[in-house]
Amino acid sequence: EKMSGAGEKISYIRSTFAPEDGRCMCLFEGESAEQVQRLNDTAGLPYSRVVEALDLTP
Repeated sequence: EKMSGAGEKISYIRSTFAPEDGRCMCLFEGESAEQVQRLNDTAGLPYSRVVEALDLTP
């Protein structure tokens, strides 16, 4: 809400958890990887990396 309230267009879409290796992948719609990193940093959410991805849900 803080970033959206500041006029930044970013939305959380969903997360996928892979229990076998303990990884969680979170999908956001935003303007850049840096913007998604800022959101996670501001929220205090840990991450290893942010990469561009395509949502191929039919």
